Order: sequence, then C-alpha cells, then structure tokens
Amino acid sequence: MDRAGKSAPKDALARKVSCALALYGIVQRNRIALQGALDALRHEPLLPEDFLKLLEDEIGHLLSLEKEILKRAEEIIVEGGQKETLELLRSVPGIGVVLALHLYAFFVTFPNANRKEIVALVGMDAIDKKSGTSVYSKPHISKRGNKRLRKTLFQATLSAARYNPKVKALYVRLKAAGKPDKVARIAAARKLLLIAFAIYKSGKPFVADYPATEGRVRKGETEERRSDLTCQKEASRDKRTC
Repeated sequence: MDRAGKSAPKDALARKVSCALALYGIVQRNRIALQGALDALRHEPLLPEDFLKLLEDEIGHLLSLEKEILKRAEEIIVEGGQKETLELLRSVPGIGVVLALHLYAFFVTFPNANRKEIVALVGMDAIDKKSGTSVYSKPHISKRGNKRLRKTLFQATLSAARYNPKVKALYVRLKAAGKPDKVARIAAARKLLLIAFAIYKSGKPFVADYPATEGRVRKGETEERRSDLTCQKEASRDKRTC
C-alpha cells in the first residue's frame, strides 16, 4: 500500500479494498478448513472434548475476524467518499456486501472497459477452441480473468436466481430449456455482472421493471441467445438435441 499515495484517489481506494478482500479470503479459507476438520473429528470417539472446544473457539474467532474485515472495508469506502456507489451496487437483488466490495474495486480498476471487456476481464467470456476439422473442445468460459470475483458472482446466483427478477427470468428459462444447472448459473452470473456494471455506470439504483430501449435490444446478442448458440454447437458435434 506504500504506492497508494502516487495514484489517483479512486485507484488507491480500490487497492485498499482489494487488499482487505484478499485478507478476508485467507481468513475465510482457514475457517472453512478448520470447520471441515472439526466435523470430521466429531466422529473420533477417542479425541478429548477439550480439543474440539479449542477448534470451536478458533472458528468463532475467525468468523468474527471476517466480519471485522468486511466492516473495515466498508469504512474505507465511506471514508473515501464512495458510500453512494457502494449503496447503488447493493441495491441490486442478489448482491451482498462481499460482492459489492469486489465489484467496486473491479469497476474502478477498469474505468474505460465496455460490457464485452468487463465480461472478458472476469473470465466469463465464451471461447471455442478448434483446429481444423478434427481437433476441438466444447465451448466454455475462458476463466482467464478475476478468479475471486468470478467465484463470488457464481455463489451469488444462488440468491439472485430467486430474488432478482431479471436474473431469475434468465435462469428459469435456461433450466426449462433443459440446460445443466452449471450452464444456467454461469449465464445468471454473467447477467448479474452486467446489471451491476450498468448500475455503476449510470449512477442510478436498480429498477426491476426498467424497460429495454431499442438500442439496447439491438446491441449484440443477449445472454440467452449466446447460451442457445453454445448449446447448438455442442449438439451439432455430439449429434444430440439441446
């Protein structure tokens, strides 16, 4: 963080938040690992009870530390005068504090990126590797971008697919079309990312029934169309119907 003073205020703020989130991830992984060990050791009859108590206390401490780190990360944004931006991101159903913090740091880091670039920078852009007519791989997301943000977005779809009407409509449609749950959730995560990006750029809170303009409809393929094209490619190769 010694370099923070040499950058623009927003860039420095984003780096501070990114550092806090990296620390949060480390603490969270340690807690989950200890929780798994505790669950396994509960079935060991010869293990003294005080050992289990030690683990339980440490897990409780790590959980408290996670909450404190997130609280401090929010305070960093508030102190930097960006509280309104964070609240705008959190106005989107399915986006909690952790994802909002990730998205804020990410969007600030790439201020000039467009929708297509944002998707690619998270590693959720579809790629289709092939060579000639015989060597190929099935279409899949590139996974070349921000791994932590991509994982957090994917986890957020559990909530967004239930409470965000735009994400839910896409998820339900893909599931009804017979798409695997993973494919539907990836499409839902990409949809959630683009909604958040639109909110960040516009500076306006989320509106569930906001109408799509003619220009927005014409601009590129929708997430649903891209998913259909991917399924069609797989079907033509595997000789099965999507």
